Amino acid sequence: MTTPKPPSFLKNDAKKKFIDIYEMLSKEGKWKQGDDIALSALCANYQHWIEAEKAIKKNGDLCFTTETGYRQQIPEVSIANNAMKSMLSFIREFALTPKERIKLKETILKDDENSDHEMEDMIQK
Repeated sequence: MTTPKPPSFLKNDAKKKFIDIYEMLSKEGKWKQGDDIALSALCANYQHWIEAEKAIKKNGDLCFTTETGYRQQIPEVSIANNAMKSMLSFIREFALTPKERIKLKETILKDDENSDHEMEDMIQK
């Protein structure tokens, strides 16, 4: 299997994250064909989150006042929140946190306990 390249639309930080995660998953034997699409989406959301957080910091306030005097949340807050939610779903999908790895391991062990080894032996032969 060839090493996937990060999508060209990603900036350097997100490309580095793509390569780091790919290498980790590959080393652990968890990289499957087609994972590059989900990893690209994870890294794109990572990029959006970083950019939105930088814009929030630069703005210095989470809200602005409209011409009519109404206080409104800056759009970057929504962008950051949505990117974070999307990132977290991909993080769970790839089991990239210690908690998710434990849950994945428990699921595998539970499935192994419930399997019918005699039937599996007959099917494999």
